[in-house]
Amino acid sequence: MTEKELLALEESRFAAMIARDFTTLDSLVHDQLLYTHSSGVTDTKASWLQSLRSGRVKYKSAKCSEQKVRFFGDTALITGRAQIEAEIGGEPKTLKLLFLNAWTRTPRGWQFVAWQSTPLPA
Repeated sequence: MTEKELLALEESRFAAMIARDFTTLDSLVHDQLLYTHSSGVTDTKASWLQSLRSGRVKYKSAKCSEQKVRFFGDTALITGRAQIEAEIGGEPKTLKLLFLNAWTRTPRGWQFVAWQSTPLPA
């Protein structure tokens, strides 16, 4: 796996989130996902996907910048900035974040296993 290939997977994940492509998300997301939102709430794979399926959370766009990838054996960490446009509980939100996420090599290929973000200061 190269940095470029991993960033392409990351781009595919964001595209699937926006397109509400749950088949792709299911294949890219590890069963042990922990997704900690900038609000401090942590979802599992099941609860995160349920929030998307139910329409409670709808991602409209995501732009990432300053992404840096570091590999540690079968784990890769990505840090960067993101501007995410979403609708949460029917309310439009613009999220400007710093993030750290993790991918891990599995028998099914590389999968997204963790997300942690914090809001950028205004």
